[in-house]
Amino acid sequence: MQHFLWGKLVLVLVAVVAVLQVVHLILLSRLEAKHHHHEDQDDRSASSGNEAEATFASLVRSLHQGRVLDTSGEYQLVPNLAPGTRQPPPRPPSTVPDVALVSQCSFNHLHHIVPMVQRWQGPISVAVFAEDHELSEALWVIAGLRLCYSAIRHNVSFQLVSPLPAGGRPPLSVPQDPSPPCQIPTPDSDQQKNNYAGKRRFPNNLLRNVARRGTSAEFVLVVDIDMLPSFNLRQDFYDFAVKNRLFSETHHEDKTVYVVPAFEARETVAPPRTKTELLKLADRGDVRPFYIELCWKCQVHTDYEAWQKEPPSIGLAPLFEVLWKDPWEPFYISRNSVPFYDERFKQYGFNRISQVCELHVAGYKFSVLNNGFLVHRGLKTTTSFHESKDLDQERNRLLFRQFKTELREKYPESSRRCY
Repeated sequence: MQHFLWGKLVLVLVAVVAVLQVVHLILLSRLEAKHHHHEDQDDRSASSGNEAEATFASLVRSLHQGRVLDTSGEYQLVPNLAPGTRQPPPRPPSTVPDVALVSQCSFNHLHHIVPMVQRWQGPISVAVFAEDHELSEALWVIAGLRLCYSAIRHNVSFQLVSPLPAGGRPPLSVPQDPSPPCQIPTPDSDQQKNNYAGKRRFPNNLLRNVARRGTSAEFVLVVDIDMLPSFNLRQDFYDFAVKNRLFSETHHEDKTVYVVPAFEARETVAPPRTKTELLKLADRGDVRPFYIELCWKCQVHTDYEAWQKEPPSIGLAPLFEVLWKDPWEPFYISRNSVPFYDERFKQYGFNRISQVCELHVAGYKFSVLNNGFLVHRGLKTTTSFHESKDLDQERNRLLFRQFKTELREKYPESSRRCY
């Protein structure tokens, strides 16, 4: 009987030890996951002020050594201010079989890069605009992003655009009372609305071109900095391109761009990652087509109704083609060899339409993808813009008329027109 009790006790102890081992493994697993989460999200524990200042000094050297003038002579460009450590340097005309996200912003909107990197998980090229008095602060923010976020350091290539100063430029130094390196500042609501309210007219098309030239990826998706791609869009398009041999030399002259439908989501909801999530939010009224309130005719030709009726599926495929009609301005994935943006367009109005219009005249086809999408964080309303928006738009409207006339001379064999 005593042997039986001892045997039973031994079994109980063995079971207790096994349970404790399982609990220990679970705790270790959670601790490791937590460690990797913090390591991936940011390296705050390793981010001292000295490291931030060293990174800042490296950016200052890159600025002094790499700055050139743009073609207008009005702006100073630094094409390779801070290349992504895992991205091959752009060496035109050579390309890499990949698809890169391309964007531009003023320096006080750089915080949007953090969620963008989490979604894209691949090469990103960003052109940053900073006025004379903002350069030190802009470099400090970029230093913090590279120091504290390994994914940004590896995947994001930063380019810089700044107005050429009338007089001498003061030496760059760490800003007075700088924010901690890993606390990336975000603008308040008024600053977010006044996106184009700086001292200079915002050169968005120049920035887009500088950012495009900052990547060697064969395909690019040019987006605004406050837009997020659907989860896994880069990998899905890469798989689609490989399957359809889009990277092969025989397809290099193909004139197809792949439209990615754009939506806008209420700030109170998490931006959808998949088409299934997006459709549920759309049914609830928390997501709607991009610009539906401001300029529906600028997006309507994407045919959102047909796109939303198509059930979600695995991977990417063309759903239907759309013939361009004025003033459609879709977002799309294209080869980086498509015509660049006209840099005369600044501030608000006609900056993207003009480039899409040229694609149409040049003979490009627009093919809408079935599952990928973009989502803008926040609803676009009439109160979302700076006070001089209407003046900007009228100025660019006149320029657009001239631009369309120039296209007839640039493409004399084309029967297509922008109307």
